Amino acid sequence: MLEMKKNCIEVTGAMLSAMCSDNYSHKSVDTNVRYVYSTLMRFCNERFDGNYSVEAGEAFMATIRTKELSKNYTSLCQNSVKRLNHALTGDFHWRPTKHKEKSYAASCYDSVIAEYESYLVRTGKTKTNVRRHVHLVARFLAHLESGGITDIRTIRVDNVHAGFIAAVDKNGFQKMLKVFFRYAYTYGLIEQNICCWLPTASRHYPIPTVYTVEEIGKILSSIDRSTCIGKRNYCIILIAARLGMRACDIAKLTLSDINRSGNIIRITQQKTDVSVEFPLLYEISVALDDYVNNARPDTSITNVFLTVPLPDINALSTQGIYAVVSSAIVQSGVDVNSRRRGTNALRSSLASQLLDEGRNYSEIQQVLGHTSPDVAKHYIRVEAERLRICALEVPLFQNEVVTSYLERQVIHP
Repeated sequence: MLEMKKNCIEVTGAMLSAMCSDNYSHKSVDTNVRYVYSTLMRFCNERFDGNYSVEAGEAFMATIRTKELSKNYTSLCQNSVKRLNHALTGDFHWRPTKHKEKSYAASCYDSVIAEYESYLVRTGKTKTNVRRHVHLVARFLAHLESGGITDIRTIRVDNVHAGFIAAVDKNGFQKMLKVFFRYAYTYGLIEQNICCWLPTASRHYPIPTVYTVEEIGKILSSIDRSTCIGKRNYCIILIAARLGMRACDIAKLTLSDINRSGNIIRITQQKTDVSVEFPLLYEISVALDDYVNNARPDTSITNVFLTVPLPDINALSTQGIYAVVSSAIVQSGVDVNSRRRGTNALRSSLASQLLDEGRNYSEIQQVLGHTSPDVAKHYIRVEAERLRICALEVPLFQNEVVTSYLERQVIHP
């Protein structure tokens, strides 16, 4: 198998067709795997004369790992390479082995858990969401049983608080137990709604990554705009840096969203379902013209940003937009140690720059397309120098004990 090699375009095309025949979802095949294979084909053209082999797959994965991309994208690349390794021997229908799901914590409440799981499924929650809810509630009820509580109607406040204290994810515990207790009260499992017993869990917001104006300028100037991919990538990063658009909104941006006569970009945000308008800045307009007229493939696809046409043309996915931004930041030479590298980092950078310019939170909220100014605050990193303005003077103490201590320090340093 190590000596076997096949034309990369042919083997990836055959694999994509096989995945479609195996009833993989359109998103999985045409958006995710196809993007990986397009990247792999460029890699094989540059390093292995357009041929794919196990050695080529290993070299490709080595470059992917050095870029420190997201865990999900790296896993997608790994599985895509494994498919091709099997395809070299004629097996085009290999599937990754799924990890065996952990069973729920067993207790005398197993029948309650089974009915609750069915209820969550009926509400339309995803399989993953249902599993998270049921796992947490099952552990909580098993904990109650270990404390001698075998009837759900005898739960006390201290039992709930003890479970909250022991929980690693206190915010998740609070939210998921609230859903369970509301269900239990509605269906008569408990006599009173004890949601109010759950302590409030304060949500942790990490300090956002912020790149300076100079660093963003360095990232943009490092892109080779003489190539088709460079023209596209420059335009993507410019929109993320100047307008603060999310990766998902850049990915679904269409040509009809760009109003040239009105100099605006009008979209409905995917995350909030809120319609927002962005100014079509002159530098963005110039970059868009350069990409659309000189680099964008001729296709009926209305999305602005497309993959390179190997073997087919498709709209860039959200993961593809993230990969473009992340790769450009890393390759620019900007210090990325312990810093985020996606569009959210550029979004946070824009918010912080606006605050430096004297904009208030309401104005920043409108730029970012949030429904509340409080949400915008979590995208802004307040610098230490700005915090010093709010510092109070340290009061002088006339305490005899303090004075005596200081005198002793002078005499006996």
